Amino acid sequence: MRRDQAALAAFFDAYFERIHGYIRRLVREEHLAEDLTQDVFLHVHRALDSYDPERPLAPWVFTIATNKVRDLWRSRRNQSDHQSLGQEDGLDDPALVAGERSALDGLESSELASQVARAIEGLPDLLRQTLVLRYYEGLSFEAIGAIVDRNETAVRKRYSRALQELRKELGGAASGESGVHGPTDASRT
Repeated sequence: MRRDQAALAAFFDAYFERIHGYIRRLVREEHLAEDLTQDVFLHVHRALDSYDPERPLAPWVFTIATNKVRDLWRSRRNQSDHQSLGQEDGLDDPALVAGERSALDGLESSELASQVARAIEGLPDLLRQTLVLRYYEGLSFEAIGAIVDRNETAVRKRYSRALQELRKELGGAASGESGVHGPTDASRT
């Protein structure tokens, strides 16, 4: 089947940075994020015939990305050197995790931004995944539920737990007027 090249280019332009940023925040390693992003778009290209155009596109694409990241996490859990991956290159630098489009850009203090990035990076995988989908990608709890194969209530609980963990980890740093929890509290409604 021939694909409309202009439509594919528009799709790529609309989703590449979002998907790459999402994956980058979850895997923390640039080379892995690039590889997984390529895998996602290859998978999307191959699976376009099975896509139902009546359904929203973003949750479908993020589900594919989420599954690719899960596969990586599973394979890493089976490796004995899971903890050492990426640390030799310095690719676990919190400044890289924040990303250029992150919500942390508005923070006045780069030190506070680094603390927040480290705290996000330190969240358990599933909490970090939910936080990134909601806070960075702006997806609804319902859409996130479809992506992670959980009901909306479970996703809201995960998001709430992620915020609690961040607040606990950051202590007083997040309790001021820093803007760290303002957008997340507003997005919970």
